Amino acid sequence: MPVIHREHITGDSELALWKVTESNDELISLLNKKGKYPDIPFFRNPSRLAEWLAARALLAELGVKQRVGYDEHGKPHLEGAGLYLSISHSHGFIAVIISKKNRVGIDIEQTGDRIHRVSHKFVNESEKAWLPEINNTLHLYVIWGAKECAFKIYGYGSVDFKDHLEVRPFELNSKGHTSVIFKKDLNPCEYRVFFQSLENMMITYAIAE
Repeated sequence: MPVIHREHITGDSELALWKVTESNDELISLLNKKGKYPDIPFFRNPSRLAEWLAARALLAELGVKQRVGYDEHGKPHLEGAGLYLSISHSHGFIAVIISKKNRVGIDIEQTGDRIHRVSHKFVNESEKAWLPEINNTLHLYVIWGAKECAFKIYGYGSVDFKDHLEVRPFELNSKGHTSVIFKKDLNPCEYRVFFQSLENMMITYAIAE
């Protein structure tokens, strides 16, 4: 399946979403048609290979020709492109965001009740104070996604999602925004975060302005 969602966020930032229905051979063929011949790494799990291929097929659909590289912390970048990049995948969906000027972060998650089992690991007391006591599943996915985006923008690892990150209260709609405060360094900063639900997925993304 080709791109199922594409959105220009600003004049120089764009996100897109791909739902993987192709076989790995079909994804490789799609890349070859775009003039990209990937040096495919070894994956024991075929679904991980599909995610790897689909991310590059999605970037090719956006007109990106450069190779994806990774730094020592595992943060992706486009080699020699002068573009900022973030990638996320979940249950057969691939999301990417690219920007010419700003650091970016994106997260996509398939929603479900399982997040309640791990919420104690990333929800802090300040967030509990405004978080609804019931019917808060999607709120939790926005909180998690906002923190994941901030973590990706930071890019240096060793971030405690409870102590170093705090999400501001927000109104839950199918599409909305909030912000997350990053408090690890001596000078705290705040990132504006946007979220939207699509096909039982929660997409969050942030742009460092």
